[in-house]
Amino acid sequence: MTTVVVLAPMPLEMDAIVTAFGLERVADSKPMTATGRVGNADVTAVHIGMGPPLTRAALTRILDDAVADGRTIDHVMIAGICGGLDPDLPVGTMINPEFVISHASGASYVHRALGPTPRGTLVTTEGVSFDADLSRRFFDDGCVGVDMETSAVAEVCEARGCAWSVYRCISDRHFDGLLDERIIAMTNPDGSGNFDEISKLIEAEPELGAKLTQLGHDSTLAARLAAEAAAQACLTLD
Repeated sequence: MTTVVVLAPMPLEMDAIVTAFGLERVADSKPMTATGRVGNADVTAVHIGMGPPLTRAALTRILDDAVADGRTIDHVMIAGICGGLDPDLPVGTMINPEFVISHASGASYVHRALGPTPRGTLVTTEGVSFDADLSRRFFDDGCVGVDMETSAVAEVCEARGCAWSVYRCISDRHFDGLLDERIIAMTNPDGSGNFDEISKLIEAEPELGAKLTQLGHDSTLAARLAAEAAAQACLTLD
């Protein structure tokens, strides 16, 4: 029996994973957890929050709890959205990187993908950046996508000898101008939004509403595609 843990940084991504994997939510679980079977794999999905520190802490706890209970986790997946850096890759494109790098430390990890031949690099940053020059430098260095968790997953898993893989789909691109710094500032560490404050901002600036509607649509699509790719990859672990 293969044991798989799937990490979801944001509620949007957790919802997509639960649907794609056909999982059942564990009532009153904190953090939100869902379980089920995919093929011959026992799967547990966990909502971990955003960014490297929360990712490291959550995954370390998950692995430590498994050891304490005498269980083995065979594979850790992370699935969700990412920012696109290549103008030729549209929203909705799956990123299957050959390498994952940490912008903060410079550490690089080889991605042993469960699927098509990996290409390009995924870079993990400490937070959302609106620095267009930095994004261009990432692209010039071979990065095709940017997220805030994957290098932390690789760091923890490789230190513990646990296999890992990443499933990211482009939800936005910095040069499209849909992201707004104020909206990011109103996003909680767990990936949820301060909807009261966001509603007030949209009321004051109605034109922002159209951007957020498009961004919401694109993020939902990307989360679904990433979760479905992860679920298909899970079947190959049989």
